[in-house]
This record gives sequence, structure tokens and C-alpha cells, in this order.
Amino acid sequence: PTGSRVDMESSDVATQEAPTERGRKRREQIIEAATGLFDVQGFHAASIDEIGAAAGITGPGLYRHFASKDEILLAVFDRIWELLRSSIDRTEGLTPEAALDDLIGTHITLALDHGEALMLLVREKRHVPEYYQRAAERNDMRYTDAWAEVIIKMHPALTLDEARAAAHAVMGLIGSAARDNAGYQIPAARHRSMLLDLAKAALKAF
Repeated sequence: PTGSRVDMESSDVATQEAPTERGRKRREQIIEAATGLFDVQGFHAASIDEIGAAAGITGPGLYRHFASKDEILLAVFDRIWELLRSSIDRTEGLTPEAALDDLIGTHITLALDHGEALMLLVREKRHVPEYYQRAAERNDMRYTDAWAEVIIKMHPALTLDEARAAAHAVMGLIGSAARDNAGYQIPAARHRSMLLDLAKAALKAF
């Protein structure tokens, strides 16, 4: 079966979930294994057999869950959009301060828990189908604008483009942790708290 193709601005994208709980868990194992291999070896170098072996399944058996290696890559990216879309949905009705905390917290989760997938998206997006590139661009814009709308509520003197620039600056601050956190001897909860405080302090500069 095919995985979901996530477009945060549209609900008309075809979605087909794995039919059983066991199937869903197996898909997650494959996605996790593929994410690590794609990150270390590169998308083109990693083989279906290697992905299957890392996930504890034979290469041919993997095709019961994904039609191709390309589809696995899109599933890796879909997890990012699902995370971001959930955060955007949660911010509706929240105070600007609470909404900003949620958005920052989500981006910290993205950087620390899904850093490999985030780096893959940056590196490999140009290799995915054009329709997916367009959806990714829409998703990215909607996510950025969700940040910008909250920032403007807190800093009304900013223009939309200034708020977008501020959002990207803070995302960059947080995103640097996606690669640079491996050697830090900091408890996970403390690390997240530090990043939250740093991000909020950066936005107070306005």
C-alpha cells in the first residue's frame, strides 16, 4: 500500500494507511531504518536490501509496505509535515504566547528527534517528484506564516516579511541543534528548556 502524501493546505491528497496495527508498526520500523541509512549513505547509495535488513525484514518483504525506495523517502518527509501540521492546528485559539511556545516546542522536537529527516529534506527534496516539491513548498510557507502571524500579534510594528524573517532566524537557531547536539553532555529535558529560552529571548529583541 502507498503511504500518505501530506499537503497541509489540502485534504484532497490520497491517503492509504497500513491495514493493521502490525503493518503500521512495520512501516514505522522501515521508515526509521531508511532514515538512518539515507542519512549516512545517501538516498541513492542505500539499497532496498540494506533497508530491509536494518528493519529486520527481507528486501522483497519490504515491498508489501512500500512500492519503491522513492516512496519510502516521501514517507520520511511526510512525518515532518504531520508534525508541523499538528502544531499549526493546536495554535488555533491559543494566546500568542502559548501558540509561540507550541511552535517553538515543535521545532525543537523536529531538530532534536527528527534531525536526520530534516537534513534529508534539505538535501534530497530536489530529487522527489515535482508535485511533492510543490506541496513541500506550500507546507513550508504555511508553517512559516503560522509563526509570522503569532510574532506579529506579539510585535505589531513588524511587517509580514519582517515577521517571516524573524521566524526563519529562530528556526535556524533551533535547527542548528539537529547536527550539533551529539556531543553535548546535557540532559534532554534541560537541552530542550535551553533552546526554548534562547528562541524566546531572540524574539524579544524586537
